[in-house]
Amino acid sequence: MAVALEHEFAALPHADARPGVHSFSRAWVAALVGSDVVLFLAATYLAGLFVKTFWEPSLLIRHVAVPATLTATFTVLVFWQLGLYRRSFAMSVRDEFYHAVAALALASAPVLVVFSIFPAISTSRVVALFALMFAIALVGSARAIAHRVRDAVMLARPRRIAVVGHPSRLEFAEDAMRSLPNARVFRLSVPNIDAVGALTPEAVAAQPWFQHAAAWGCDTLVFTEILAPSLMPQVLSAAQRIGMTIAFAPPRIRVHAYDLHMETIGKQALIVAKPLRATEPGARLGKRFFDFTVSAVALVLFAPVMALVALAISLEDGEPVLYRQERVGRDGKTFQILKFRSMRLDAEKDGARLATVGDGRVTGVGKFIRRTSLDELPQLINVLRGEMSIVGPRPERPVFVQQFEEKYPRYAERHLVAPGITGWSQVYGKRVLGFDDVPDKLRGDLFYVENWSLFMDVAVCMKTAAEVLFHKAA
Repeated sequence: MAVALEHEFAALPHADARPGVHSFSRAWVAALVGSDVVLFLAATYLAGLFVKTFWEPSLLIRHVAVPATLTATFTVLVFWQLGLYRRSFAMSVRDEFYHAVAALALASAPVLVVFSIFPAISTSRVVALFALMFAIALVGSARAIAHRVRDAVMLARPRRIAVVGHPSRLEFAEDAMRSLPNARVFRLSVPNIDAVGALTPEAVAAQPWFQHAAAWGCDTLVFTEILAPSLMPQVLSAAQRIGMTIAFAPPRIRVHAYDLHMETIGKQALIVAKPLRATEPGARLGKRFFDFTVSAVALVLFAPVMALVALAISLEDGEPVLYRQERVGRDGKTFQILKFRSMRLDAEKDGARLATVGDGRVTGVGKFIRRTSLDELPQLINVLRGEMSIVGPRPERPVFVQQFEEKYPRYAERHLVAPGITGWSQVYGKRVLGFDDVPDKLRGDLFYVENWSLFMDVAVCMKTAAEVLFHKAA
């Protein structure tokens, strides 16, 4: 059988690599759990010593043992539920620290609730507060270091994926794997894989495509077609002998705005599709509660700042201080977005156009509130109304949405969730400066929609706060 060898992508990361989710091995999970437990215990004991030395000399350190154990247990359980022991979507060492802080913020709530219901098992609230602060420093730093170690291991031992199948399908399957920044892909063109006719594992191992993959050091062998059931046991047996994983990548089975999982009915395998988690009623209710709580508190805290901004705009360029504009929200419904006006009143006398760097239409006050993102604060009212979310894809104007949907088939999938004040694309990319930047922004938005969780929202909020403080988010 003739086998055409295709090129290997040797650059790491690949030029077309996209940020994605990194799944953890069992060994890595065990190491993370053990490290976190030790650090949670250490954080509580350090908090006890600190409070005893500087706050409450009568505190007995031995009384910290029970709450320290309970805190470590509850926090690990929350981390597990949040998926921190299954995967990571942190793009950098600093992001890993932000994610640890976000997770600890979520984990502290059930711990405080339990200690409030059963005060006999807790120490003082001061100890709990300082334990959280020490845990942020210890666990956050450890997670950041672990991220760097994982990156080093991935670069030293990249995944080696061999794609086997019909020439017309190889490029399509390989293109789907470019989202793996630590992968090298080797293509083996086999026009008719079912013609193998092998009946033994030895016969499979003697096939040219299998020998090439094994010689290259392949750890995952991906077929573009589903193999015949009679051939599967022999292929699996041959692969198992050299530690190779077998997988399939049928071109028409691609994860987009839905989830897929395998089920079996009798001897029939089923590929079951279901809506994304972000679109489920329970998820939407939880996200709405989060949005309402955060926006209500934020409006109270930022009310004085908003009053000062409104006054500055009025003094410089007159009324109105708020700018209303039609945007497209969830399910394609339009709404009026609220922003502090940062451009002149005649900014769109020549029609709608995207903002650009050094835009001459921006006022003096507008430059400041854009750089500090203060112009976005009125959107908290949109969040209270349910028109927007704290985190989500940025809403666009209908005229641009129509153009983008015609050019990019998946653009409408952004509207499966409510648009946000901040979002994954905003903190991990840049604001759209032109039509050429839309594909990168769309990739980030779709990544958020496909991988949404409440933890992801909190992590993006943490990242946003840090970026705004350093004047990078505007």
